Amino acid sequence: MAAETDVLEPPVQKLLERGKKTLETVLTRAGSSSLGRLQTSTNEVNFLVEAARLAIAALGISADATEKRLLDARLRGVARMIELRKAAEPVLETGEVCKLLGVSRETIRKKVDRKQLLALPKGGDRVFPAFQFQAGDVVPGLDKVLAALDTDSPFIALSFLLSKSPDFNGKSASELLQAGEVEPVVAEARGFLNHGA
Repeated sequence: MAAETDVLEPPVQKLLERGKKTLETVLTRAGSSSLGRLQTSTNEVNFLVEAARLAIAALGISADATEKRLLDARLRGVARMIELRKAAEPVLETGEVCKLLGVSRETIRKKVDRKQLLALPKGGDRVFPAFQFQAGDVVPGLDKVLAALDTDSPFIALSFLLSKSPDFNGKSASELLQAGEVEPVVAEARGFLNHGA
C-alpha cells in the first residue's frame, strides 16, 4: 500500500489519510453489531453509501429532523442509482460502442447530447447499456423515446426503460423496443414523468 500512496499527489494523499482516519473513527464508534450492511455491501459505491449511513448514526451528526430526512433521501437516491446501474448490465464502454457502430468518440458524444443514445456516467467516461443495441445498430425508436421522456437524467430514462409495466403486458420498455414496438413506448414515455403528479 505504501508504494501506491507514494505516487499520489500530496493533496490526494492528505485526503486519503483523512478518509482513513474518518472511517476508523466511524467503525470504532459504531461497534461490530452495526456493521452488517457495510460488511455485505456488494461493490465500492454501495460500501460508501452504507458507510455514510453508518457515519451519520455513529458520529451523531447533529441535524434537525428536516435535514436528517434530506440526508436519508439523498442516500436512498444514490442507492437507487446503484440498483439501476446493476440492472442495466451488461454495459459497453465507449470504445466498444464506437467499434459496434463504426463511428468516432465525438460522434458518440453528439448522439448522447442529442438524446439518440443513453449513456451512464462512469468516472471520467461513460458506459452504455447493451439493451439499446441490436444487430450492430441502435434499437429503432430509442431516440424518440429519449426525446419523449424530456429529462436530462440518464437514471430517470434508465428507470423508464427497465421498469416492467402492466401497460406493456408485464414487459419493459426496452423489451418492447427490441421487439420493434416503438409507438406504445413513445406514448408511455410522454406521460412518464407526469404519473402521480
